[in-house]
Amino acid sequence: MKGRSEKTFFFALLAFFSTLIINVFSLETKPSALNVLLITIDTIRPDRLSCYSGKYLKTPRIEGLGAKGVVFERAFAHNPLTLPSHANILLGTTPLYHGVSENSKSVVAEEFLTLAEHLKGKGYETGAFVGAFPLDSRFGLDQGFDVYDDSYPSKPSYEFTYAERRAEKVIDASLGWLRGRGSKWFCWVHLWDPHAPYSPPEPFAGEFRADPYSGEVAYVDREVGRLLDYVEGEGLRGRTLIILTGDHGESLGEHGELTHSYFAYNSTIWVPLIIVGPGVKAGRVKDDVSHVDLFPTVCDFLGMGRPSFLQGRSLLPLVKGK
Repeated sequence: MKGRSEKTFFFALLAFFSTLIINVFSLETKPSALNVLLITIDTIRPDRLSCYSGKYLKTPRIEGLGAKGVVFERAFAHNPLTLPSHANILLGTTPLYHGVSENSKSVVAEEFLTLAEHLKGKGYETGAFVGAFPLDSRFGLDQGFDVYDDSYPSKPSYEFTYAERRAEKVIDASLGWLRGRGSKWFCWVHLWDPHAPYSPPEPFAGEFRADPYSGEVAYVDREVGRLLDYVEGEGLRGRTLIILTGDHGESLGEHGELTHSYFAYNSTIWVPLIIVGPGVKAGRVKDDVSHVDLFPTVCDFLGMGRPSFLQGRSLLPLVKGK
């Protein structure tokens, strides 16, 4: 009897410590405690990122991000315009629902729930850092953000263009905010640079003299790398869901259109999409997905309820290889 009791006690003790160890390690990747980093690159064609095509240039930082997660080969915007596309992403619905259909004229109504408001309600600190006038706070996407940094110049550098600031300024501002965070956060970083007119800084202007659009993309890749270096250096990658996408593409002369906003061919609505996070295995997905799928994906990844009005489908099953 004594030997049996000792054996029973031993196995009970072993089970207790096993459970304790599992619970301790699970705290590191508990979904509801994850940070969320959303990176949107304006006017970006997937074929200019080397994780999609190596024809034009190498984008090692974004390619490296893709190698750590899931690259969606057929992701699409619903609009070839900046403000409506970001409204689609942050509201999880299309313009037929939320009514935002134009830059500089449409405004997100206060009654709509944004992703930032939803996460803020779950205890998240929220910060947004945008690169150009079409996403100015006056158009309503600041709803739910503790900080909405739209500190670009008051006047554009070129006539008939939007006021903007370079990616390095946006990244600097976002890093300044991230360094002060002590709890779980949602950070949205918007980089405008690939948008026309194409004027990359050196050394990219010289390297891509014949293709300044690609030069802008190469510059953005470098700046995205600085943000990713911070996340990696602070040990945050294991606790952060990272989503990188574009708001729309660029025609570059295809179908008779120099830039974007008029036509809805693949050149202007096919966008990159990369999702990286704890437990996400590297892979590629060929299924058709879209911007409105991102809001429900974030909710499912964090293990929180989805608002009933969302029009997209969670991409979490595809991320898991299902």
